[in-house]
Amino acid sequence: WSLPVVLEGNTASLRITQKLGSDWRATAHLATQQLRSDDRIAFPFGCSAENNYDRYCSDESFDLYDFRSENERRRTDALELALHGKFKTASIGHQVSAGVLRSRVRNRFERQAFNYVGTGNVQGTLVTPADPTLTDENTNRDEDATEIFARDAIALTPELTAWLGLRHSRITRNSVRTNGSRPVSYQQSFTTPWLAASYALNPTTTAYASWGQGIESEAAPNRARYTNRGEALPTLRSRQAEIGIKGTRSAPDQELSWGFALFDIDRPAFNDVGPDCFSDALGDTCTRQADGNAVHRGIEIEAGWRSGPWTLQAAAQWLHARRHGSVDNSVNGKRPPNVPARTLKLQTRYDVRSIAGLSLNAGLVAESDRMVLPDNSIGIPGYARIDAGLRFVQTTASARLTWRAGVDNLLDRRAWRESPYQFSHAYLFPQAARTFRVSVEASM
Repeated sequence: WSLPVVLEGNTASLRITQKLGSDWRATAHLATQQLRSDDRIAFPFGCSAENNYDRYCSDESFDLYDFRSENERRRTDALELALHGKFKTASIGHQVSAGVLRSRVRNRFERQAFNYVGTGNVQGTLVTPADPTLTDENTNRDEDATEIFARDAIALTPELTAWLGLRHSRITRNSVRTNGSRPVSYQQSFTTPWLAASYALNPTTTAYASWGQGIESEAAPNRARYTNRGEALPTLRSRQAEIGIKGTRSAPDQELSWGFALFDIDRPAFNDVGPDCFSDALGDTCTRQADGNAVHRGIEIEAGWRSGPWTLQAAAQWLHARRHGSVDNSVNGKRPPNVPARTLKLQTRYDVRSIAGLSLNAGLVAESDRMVLPDNSIGIPGYARIDAGLRFVQTTASARLTWRAGVDNLLDRRAWRESPYQFSHAYLFPQAARTFRVSVEASM
């Protein structure tokens, strides 16, 4: 009885550019997006028989729920007005942009089903009845944001360029349940800078460095369990720094591109802290608060090579990610859930010159192990997957047809692909079995 999720969307945008002389122009960009969805799923949610709500029962059974949230409507409107130009101060060239971005989000929902329907098991042999009764309220959400920004690309020398940017944001957020309960409303303002520099070592090789800040903004849910229910939390700043080098080499019928980067990302975290963060029965048993940070440091290497009919691309990443500063000492110094330490991707394509329009391709994705729980007591092993396919472009008098055929997970390897941890629950997503696909695309 589980029904599929249905997604529908319409998007439109309009951009107007007005020249204001040889070096200046004004732009106006208006965009709107309207989405509608029916979100429906039968899902496991813990084991009430053993008083566990973050995993299955020890006998491989679980509590099964019927969830349905239909006629969800989300609308986003945005308008950006900007001025772009270039000028010189002494011998230093500037390319500047400044403007304002206004955006509005309106999310509207109806009541939802969130109903216990019985017990299931991993073998799929237990059958339960459906219960689509609308027994729970949903949450409508609004957000209005105004951002004022300025950017400047400064040509200090023919080889050295610096980029400076500044953005000031003011946000207003409101949420309320569909029956008018649990209202939350807050406003916040913040300013975030970013800067970068690049240096051309030669006409084909460039070194660069960048640094920037972001904002994490949240409010505590307006529920009885929270001591600070409905309150806006202080904004937290994330930061990202990167330094790297990239280059290209070209020859007749041959091309090589490559890049190397070191990065450091420090992102703060919010968390629920207290003796009971799962129930509203007692009240004032949980606090939503800042809870340390996650630091991701790593190396990225990528390369691409083309020679005649052959194209090869490769990318690898080594990542050292750790949690710090949490009130839960069991997670400090541990890896965040669902983050592999090593990733490798390879892609190859061969253009069959004897058959015009035909190309063959293959790819390899390999990732190392991931942690399932924040304390790293449970993990899943790494996996690798090989995909293969072909593409044929056919030109007719009335259309251009692109035929595609392929097979994902060619060797039919079974593995856990991801292990997201959300709402104090651990999830495991299996890699799909060998899958064949065929498609045709027509361009008129």
